[in-house]
Amino acid sequence: NEPYAAAKDSHAIVVCTEWDEFIKLDYELIYSTMQKPSYIFDGRLILDHDQLMSIGFNVFCIGKKPPKNQFLTQSPL
Repeated sequence: NEPYAAAKDSHAIVVCTEWDEFIKLDYELIYSTMQKPSYIFDGRLILDHDQLMSIGFNVFCIGKKPPKNQFLTQSPL
């Protein structure tokens, strides 16, 4: 339960490992407990970004240039 407790009431998650445990988490549950807007920063490119965006996450790949229409400055944070 530690990953779920760590994400609760946060705005962002940073994944900086390629461990399978992070691929298999219930991101719908995680999203439901987070503050909105919710962000995931994927530092290893291991997550299913399309699935995460369909849940409602704003997904960013660390170390890659974002698409032209996706900028952190659009966030109210």
